This record gives sequence, structure tokens and C-alpha cells, in this order.
Amino acid sequence: MAETPCWRDEVSREMYNSLEDMYKHDRHTDTKLVVGDRTFNCHRVVLAAMSPYFDAMFSSGMIESQNGTVNIQDCSVSIFENILDFVYSGRKVVTFDNCEDLLKAAAIFQMRQLHEKCEQFLLNNLISDNSLGAWKLAKAYDCPSLCMKAWTLILMNFTDICRSEDFLFLDKDDLIKIITDDNLNVTNEEVVCDAVFRWYESDVSKRKEDIIQLFEYLRLPLLGSEYLLHEVEPMELVRESGRCREIVKEAITYHMLPARRSEFNSDRIAFRNHLTMEEVLIVLGGYNSQSEKVVDVFAYSFLQQKWFFLTPLMFPLGREFASCVYGNDIFVSGGSQKLDCLLRYRSENNEWYRCTSPVQGRRRHAMVALGGSIYVLGGYDDNIKGESSKTLSSVEEYDINQRTWKKAGHLPKAVRSMSSTVSKEKIFVFGGILSDDKETKAIQYFDTRLQSGCIVANLPSPCKLSRAVVSDKNMHVVCTDGSVICVPEDGSCRIVTTIPNFQRRRFCAIHHKGNVLILGGESGNAIHQNIISVDLSTKHIDQNRTTVIPPRANFAGLKIVMQKKFFTREFVMTEK
Repeated sequence: MAETPCWRDEVSREMYNSLEDMYKHDRHTDTKLVVGDRTFNCHRVVLAAMSPYFDAMFSSGMIESQNGTVNIQDCSVSIFENILDFVYSGRKVVTFDNCEDLLKAAAIFQMRQLHEKCEQFLLNNLISDNSLGAWKLAKAYDCPSLCMKAWTLILMNFTDICRSEDFLFLDKDDLIKIITDDNLNVTNEEVVCDAVFRWYESDVSKRKEDIIQLFEYLRLPLLGSEYLLHEVEPMELVRESGRCREIVKEAITYHMLPARRSEFNSDRIAFRNHLTMEEVLIVLGGYNSQSEKVVDVFAYSFLQQKWFFLTPLMFPLGREFASCVYGNDIFVSGGSQKLDCLLRYRSENNEWYRCTSPVQGRRRHAMVALGGSIYVLGGYDDNIKGESSKTLSSVEEYDINQRTWKKAGHLPKAVRSMSSTVSKEKIFVFGGILSDDKETKAIQYFDTRLQSGCIVANLPSPCKLSRAVVSDKNMHVVCTDGSVICVPEDGSCRIVTTIPNFQRRRFCAIHHKGNVLILGGESGNAIHQNIISVDLSTKHIDQNRTTVIPPRANFAGLKIVMQKKFFTREFVMTEK
């Protein structure tokens, strides 16, 4: 049996033609719409069918539904003529001249079809030059597709758009939304600062309070030193505002203290996705799951969520080497394979270099960067005769610029298998194993200015193989039982939280965006690959992160910033 054809389209066309004819010749009209000095005779049922606004009006018993006259506000005669032309004929009435006003009217009268046609017209004619205006219009009148496409154009073409007149008329909140987006396509943060300062200078008298708030979102630490010192710091605004001075000081400190950069916890230190640099997690050296010594170096891209191979180590380090970050370079020293080695990884060219050997070789030691130097502390020297003397108290300093070593002093107690970190000019050493093979809970420090040390306090309990990080100028120690201990400089310890069912050794810990990330570790013969996150502000512990590290034991885990161009060979995880 042949399918019955659908007559809906034919009937619809006939109905539209008839309705238009009735409207033009004023037949069967039952309501008057007054717009300015014009009166339009219309059909209630037609208006109600196309507009929930009119449907509600004519159904509510309002005076308009009773006396048959409706006064239309906030709409010009010409725009209302366009609306009625669309309602009665379905013709294309949207043009460049009327599109914005028609969209506003469609929103007021809740005319979905007309609203969609206006949005589509704007989408079809969207370019970077009109993207700011289109984005603001889309936000105001609920046009999600237009809003998304305009936003993408703004981000991708910011360098040109920020020089437009429309940019100078943005309100503060819209400007904040733009400059805080990590997908903003700029070659450097100087472009963003220039744009914000132009915006401010276009109306200084009305924007003084706004610019102080905007300073919170400028990524000043990522500026070049010349721009920061010669363009930003001398600004009158910075001199007058205490908060702006604090933000500028943070940026200058970031530049002046390369040894402390990895400890900074600020939203202003965030690399945009289109920049050539990226913050990465580094895993290097140690042993694989088959207990083979490895020279692999891996970088984890937080942006791409992938691991990549970097240039491998020059030779296996074995067990119990130490590592630290200076600027964006990595230093590693000692280890069971070569006690007296010092290697430097230069991230700017993805290469390893052999440095001058220290005075005394060691393993199970601590290593930190402070000022322009690398310090190695304590540890264990297999070459010394007599077991009780193998555990060291000595501290050596490597001058990075001079490339020379010197003896710096001694810790109060010889110790190995401890953790350490820096506060101001002091190197703090937490727990470890003493020369009598007993674990200690002592917190020692070595003052690099006075070249002397003392015992300042004790951990809650003896602890070896811990890891220490700094966040917001507070030192935190992660112990093998899962306890996370906050240690102020006066040594008054308190347990912040405890990771359930932890019991690991030889894990690594780094600070990342206010969290402590605990990487891998060993339990018995098992090698863990997961990353545990501890939020230091909320004390929330996340043990279910999907990211895993390569299967390694006795490895180093660090965080640096490096160029994306070196991420050419992906490491695909095969072992878990």
C-alpha cells in the first residue's frame, strides 16, 4: 500500500498566506497593539501561538485582555513592524541594521523562532572585529552558541582585539573573565598587562578601585624582569596602593629567588595553554619493576595529561641519590653507583652536564638549593672505615656560578635517610637515622649565614625516609606512616592530617597549587604508581587520581617549568 503523503507543508503555506492577507486587510482582528504613535490591528491567537509573552497576557485576565488594547513599551515602530512581518509571513526580516534590536525584542516577547534566527544571523556574520560586542550581546540575551563562538574568537585574537575601541569600554568583570582564561592566546604576559593598563588609562578617575582588583589577576611573576622593574614597579598606582605593592613584591621575589620558585603558591604563577613554556612533573632515575637500574627521565604534562621522554641521565645513579631544583634546572648528587657525582639538567636545552665533584661523596643525604648555591647535608659515605663514622654530619656548598665546592659546616647530629627543606637562610633537616642506627625525631637546622647548626625541636615521633615540602612559607613533612606534619620555623609541630592505609617508603613529594602531591613509593616488594593529593587548606585527601607515574623505585620526583618543544616522544604506560 502506497504511503500517504504529508500535506502539512502545503497546509502551513496556505494558512500563512491567509493569515497575512487577513492582517493586511484588517479582517477578524481582535486586539490593538499601540507602539509609539502607531496602532497595529492583530489576531490574539496568532500572537499567542508565536509568543508565550502574549499568550500569558491574553490568558491572565489582565486589562489588556479585557479592553483589547495593548501598549508596547521599549520597542520602536520599525522593529515591531519587522516582528509582525515575521509572525504573519515567516519572511527573513533580520538585517545588519536591525539584528541587535530584533534580538532584544525577541527576548522580551519570548519569540523562540525569531530569537534563533537573530542568533544564527549574528553567528554567520561573526568576525574578530565584532566578537566583543557579539559576546556581550549573547550573554545578555541567552545565545549560547553565539557566546561560545565569540568567546573563542576573543581568546584567539586577543592581541588585536585589545587594541580596539570596544575593548576600552569593557566593564571590570568582563575584563577579569578574559584575562584569567588559560586559553588566552598571547605570546607573553606583557601583552596582557599592556592591554589592562590601556583600559585603565582610558578612564583613570573612574577605574582606580577597579585596577587594584585587576592587579590580583595579572600574572606579574611571569613577566620579563625588565618590564617588571621599569614598567610596572614605578607606576604611581603601585606606589599609592599597598596591595599592588605586595603583588609586585611577590613577582620580584619570584625573579630574585630561583631556588625557591617551585615553592610559590599563587594563581598568578600559571602558564597559559598557548605559551611555549609549561609546568611539568619530572620523574628520574632509580630502578624499574624488574629491579634494573635505569637512566630514564620522564616529564608529565599537566596540560596534555601525558608522559614524555626527556634526555636520559649520563649514567645510572643507583639507590639513595639526592636531587633539588634551582630555577628550572635540576641538580642530582651522589647515590650508590657514584658517591661523588654532581649532575645538572639544563631545561633550556634538555641536556645533562657533569659538574665538579664534591669534596666528600655520599648517599642517603639531603640536598637543597638556597641563594646561588647547592647544599648537600649529612648522609652516608661507604668509603669511610668504621661503621659508626660512615654517617655524616658535614655540610658542603656548591657555588653554581663559580662551579666550586667548599666545606660549609656541620649539623649538630650526624644523620642519614632524612628529609630537608629551606626557610629563609636556614636549612631544616627532619628526622632520619643516627650513626647508632636508631631513628631520630630531631629537627635540626643549619644556618647558612652563621655556618652553624642547632636542634630546634622534635617531630611527634622518630621518622626516617620522610619527605619535606614548603607551601605558603610553611614547611610540611610527610612521614612513612602517612602523617602530614606542619612545621613552623620555631619547630612547634602539629599533625595536619594522616593518609589512611599509607605505610610507604621512598616516595616523593612535591608542592603543586596548594596541594602536596605524593608520588609512588614502596611497600614490601610492591612498587606504587599512584599519586596521592593532600589539600593543605581543606585537609582533603584524594587517593583516586587517575594519573599514575612510571613504575620506579628509589627515584626522584620534582617540578620545573620547561619548553613544550621537547615533548616529542610520548611514554605510553605499559606497567601498573
